[in-house]
Amino acid sequence: MDQEDFDAIKKIKKENKQAFNPWSRKDDDELINLFFDGVPVGEMSIKLKRTKGAIRARIRKMELIHIKKKDPSKK
Repeated sequence: MDQEDFDAIKKIKKENKQAFNPWSRKDDDELINLFFDGVPVGEMSIKLKRTKGAIRARIRKMELIHIKKKDPSKK
């Protein structure tokens, strides 16, 4: 990593306080609730203080889209 990388990370952390921090169980629970309530990714990122990319990546990692598709009440 060079100085540009550190500067980029610093800027992202300034705008998204939780950026690059590990996800806690509380963070995951809140993400799950927001996701199944249909909250847009942009709003989730504001509420969770994470980047939109981090939100999307966590949704993929937790396979929430697959769960939502399997849930018959979501049709």
